Amino acid sequence: MAKHLICCWIRALVALFYFEQALSFNLDISKPTVFAGPPGSYFGFSVAFFNPDNKQLNILVGAPRANTSDQTPSTVTERGAVFNCPWHKSGSCTQIEFDSTGKMQHCQMEFKSNQWFGATVRSSGDHILACAPLYQWSTYGLSEREPVGTCYLKKGNNIVEYSPCRSNSNSPEGQGFCQAGFSADFVKVLNSQKSLISDDITEVISRYNKEFFTPYGNQLSTKSAGAQYDDSYLGYSVAVGDFNDDGELIFFSSVRLLLALLKFGIYSAESSSCFMLVDKRNCKIPNTTYADLFSSNKYFISPFRKMDLLVGAPLFMDRGSDGKLREVGQVYVYLGKGGFTFNNVIKLSGSEIYARYGSSICSLGDLNMDGYNGTILSFFYTFSRFSVLFFQDPTYFTVKYCLKANGKGAPPSLHFQVYLTLDRLKHKGAIKRVLFLHNKMSHYSKNMTVSNSQGPACEELQAYLIDDSEFRDKITPISVFMEYSLNYKAAADKTGLLPILDQSTPTNVTKQAHILLDCGEDNICKPDLKLSVVSDQKEIYIGDDNPLTLEVTAENGGEGAYEADLTVTLPSQADFIGVVRNSETLSRLSCAFKKENQTRVVVCDLGNPMKGGTKIIAGLRFSVHQLSEQDTEVKFDLQIQSSNQFNNTSNLVSVVTKLAVLAKVKLRGVSAPEQVFLPIANWQPKENPVLEDDIGPLVQHIYELRNTGPSTFSKAILDVQWPYRFNNGSLLYITKFEVDGNMNCSSNRELNPLNVTVSEGRNRHRVHRRDLEDKQGEENLEILDCGNAECQEIKCWVGRLEKGQSAILFIYSRLAVSTFLKGCMIMSVSLSHISVLQASLKVIWNSENPQPVPGWVVALAVLAGLLLLALLIFVMYKLGFFKRVRPPQDDSIEKEQLQPQENGDRNTEA
Repeated sequence: MAKHLICCWIRALVALFYFEQALSFNLDISKPTVFAGPPGSYFGFSVAFFNPDNKQLNILVGAPRANTSDQTPSTVTERGAVFNCPWHKSGSCTQIEFDSTGKMQHCQMEFKSNQWFGATVRSSGDHILACAPLYQWSTYGLSEREPVGTCYLKKGNNIVEYSPCRSNSNSPEGQGFCQAGFSADFVKVLNSQKSLISDDITEVISRYNKEFFTPYGNQLSTKSAGAQYDDSYLGYSVAVGDFNDDGELIFFSSVRLLLALLKFGIYSAESSSCFMLVDKRNCKIPNTTYADLFSSNKYFISPFRKMDLLVGAPLFMDRGSDGKLREVGQVYVYLGKGGFTFNNVIKLSGSEIYARYGSSICSLGDLNMDGYNGTILSFFYTFSRFSVLFFQDPTYFTVKYCLKANGKGAPPSLHFQVYLTLDRLKHKGAIKRVLFLHNKMSHYSKNMTVSNSQGPACEELQAYLIDDSEFRDKITPISVFMEYSLNYKAAADKTGLLPILDQSTPTNVTKQAHILLDCGEDNICKPDLKLSVVSDQKEIYIGDDNPLTLEVTAENGGEGAYEADLTVTLPSQADFIGVVRNSETLSRLSCAFKKENQTRVVVCDLGNPMKGGTKIIAGLRFSVHQLSEQDTEVKFDLQIQSSNQFNNTSNLVSVVTKLAVLAKVKLRGVSAPEQVFLPIANWQPKENPVLEDDIGPLVQHIYELRNTGPSTFSKAILDVQWPYRFNNGSLLYITKFEVDGNMNCSSNRELNPLNVTVSEGRNRHRVHRRDLEDKQGEENLEILDCGNAECQEIKCWVGRLEKGQSAILFIYSRLAVSTFLKGCMIMSVSLSHISVLQASLKVIWNSENPQPVPGWVVALAVLAGLLLLALLIFVMYKLGFFKRVRPPQDDSIEKEQLQPQENGDRNTEA
């Protein structure tokens, strides 16, 4: 049987629709339209467009703290106001009159001061809705007042009030802290902070009366919940949209619970049913105090006809590079899959601290005509100005791949295995910048059937660009790689003959797309990077605690520099401490230490991109140490590097700092004892001494060499000149010396040449510390040093001493008493040299015949004694010590009885 030859040509077509990156941009920043209101009125707290006749576009601006009492005399303070500002007429805003009445003091009382009228402003057609959520009401004129809130609806010249929470009830369920008008919009009209309230516009206008309580027939509201749901803030913010294309509007409302669990209540306008959509991932958001919810309205529809949901968390806190929590805010983007299903959340974090990023979210429509609707995200509390960030709908693109097969003798259908890989230029393990939407992966495979000699078989897949905060490379093209293979077994004929493929047809196809950059028409950025560095120290002392600070100034005078990094190559003697963060004038860069092979570098992020005109000044701190004695300087190499194709580096700056050693050395010496008194009792000299005590008393010298820093030194010499002979006699006989620390010593003469031994019970002589005031003795004082006595040299080599360390030399000697036979005083001085130091010993010979006491001393002592005696006698006299004690004297009768009788007793009787 003849064999048939089958030839098959396969052609593969891959079509990739180029995409644009979602970048922020400003609208007509050169000639902005500026509106201003009263100072301190919070002018601009709420803004809405107003276009009643489709001719003149106006802007409604709320000023909730405006004080209108100057224009309309009233007892109300800070009533609040709403202004109408015609477009293209800067500064021509006029106040819209809604209510000019004062406080009503009847049985029911209302309080309009500080009511924040204008905190919420909405418009629809020729209707204007303005609310005062802090309007207060007291049903029975009691001291208790509740902020029930109120709103005013204006159509033409007709103005009606709508306060759905105000009632004649005095219970918390009837009123409480309703704050109606805290958030409001048309279609759903109104809501409060603890319930949702809806009503028809026509009924609000038609049924209005000047009574305080107006009944409405079509008003819808949620019922009061149990006490466990208190402080849940149902209705804190609301949104409306048709999520499943059934024509039925769905109401969304945020619910803030105490446990920071963010819930979204979904209410059906037609069926009055509701359910809760809970995103448990938000339970992990630390300190998310509240969230501002915005659901895309019927105009905010993605190109794939799916509704998206944006949720703001302005008080979201995240940890910075220093590990501390920062309040930066966050916005969560839920991309709709259809109906009430959403893709994984995309998180957008703010950059300004305390700016309340995501406080307000609004749909803009397709401003730049790229087919994607945009959104503005506001962050109010910036230090410089109010800011608005434009957020483009997440970047999608379509990958369309086609296969076409023509084969002679081939079967009607051919089966292929198709492999698609996104961002193939990124190596394995790197972050893929684009992913397929359906599986959130960068690769996809599928079995595909192609009809023989028919048109191409095509399929489409949707892919998206991940958030740019998750990757840095925006220069490298995004490649889409397609590879295919034929199923040969399925393509074989009945005889098993396999097809032969056209070898000129490639088996894979690659298409590339570039991220659109702000780099002009050619999409090629050419930066102009400049770098300058200033060191705060020209010379560094090794061991000094003061770090070296390099002040770096990085500039870009050209177009954007992508993945711009400051690279600092460190010398081996330096370590990176960190970025200077205690200065308001210096930028706080994010830097990281890296080690590439044997090179140690510090890489600091300058921005991605580092936009043109950017100037960054930062401070980097380093500690410097010495590795070897040959190190005389340290050299830092700094350069800016980017991933741009052209001009991707700055000038290389080298900073050289000299290394110097500064070691302050202190040398201290002491003699123990400082004085020796001769002669010594019960001691006799010996011609041939055997023991140390036979020579004389012990004299010890101690020398301490201490390094007070800041540097460490490794070499020093301590030279001690020791007087040991005088008049051919021994003076200070050294028996031994000892060292403590990194020091070695030697002597130029033999130690202990007499080879005496230490006695067991040697005498310990007392050290007397007194000044010699005997002038005659000072005249006889003779100082013995190396000038008039023979000296012995002790030289010590000091090794490495770090800051705070010391080396100590102990010299043990005996005073040769036999040399001091004359009655004189001798001072023996030893000299130690690093800096000149003297340690002296005074030897005093006391004469055996004591000196007579001077006469003036005796006379002075006698006079002092007499003076003391006289003082004692005077004191005793004053105390009555010298007065005689006599008996008391009786009367005259007693005196007569004491007289003697003459001639016996004489008795006279009558």
